[in-house]
Amino acid sequence: MYTGLINIYIDHADWVCHGITDVESVADHMYCMAVIVMVAGDTLLDISKCVQLAIIYDLTESIIGDITPHDNVSMVDKYNLK
Repeated sequence: MYTGLINIYIDHADWVCHGITDVESVADHMYCMAVIVMVAGDTLLDISKCVQLAIIYDLTESIIGDITPHDNVSMVDKYNLK
């Protein structure tokens, strides 16, 4: 399913490359990271900003997929895709 920007069915590719079949999707990972930041956040940090960073960090993976070293994509190409 494609909902706006986030394809909720893209699996974390590195896990699949290692033969793990029941893996979290990129969307699952993004959600969990945002929740962890909210729960474990330090009062000295801007939690709202930290949640935004946690979500944005993996946003490109939700669009182009999870690129791993097994994909033989150069750093330049990976940067240009993101």
